[in-house]
Amino acid sequence: MKALLLSLISLPIMANNSPCQGAAGEYYTNLSGEKGGFVAHTARVSGNAYIGKNASVCENAHVFGYAQVTGNVIIKGNAKVYDYARVWGNAMVFDNAEVFEEAGVWENAMAFGDSRIYGFAGLKGNVRVYGVARMYDATYSSGQYY
Repeated sequence: MKALLLSLISLPIMANNSPCQGAAGEYYTNLSGEKGGFVAHTARVSGNAYIGKNASVCENAHVFGYAQVTGNVIIKGNAKVYDYARVWGNAMVFDNAEVFEEAGVWENAMAFGDSRIYGFAGLKGNVRVYGVARMYDATYSSGQYY
């Protein structure tokens, strides 16, 4: 009885440590045959996109084109990463944010809200870009832009 009770109590805790907060999904297989990260059933990965083994694509997010998502990255909400964009490290892209063309988001940077990161823009460090911010062709390493 104690074991059953302990099991039932620990299920919600384990779900929060699961990729995409326990959402149904599966680990992606990249075109090379290499095992990739977790993709929720409600999210989409298509084209020649690459998903690293520790990355997660959750909720209604979409990664496509030749985009690369590696490290401990989380892409979620209705976010999109596409073209030749790269997101790596511990970065997060969420809400309705889009990262595209040859832009990059890395380290602990976050793009969220309705922000757009494009061209050769780079977000690194602890920078936060949100709201309706548009970041183009420059690297931002600190601060908040909205």
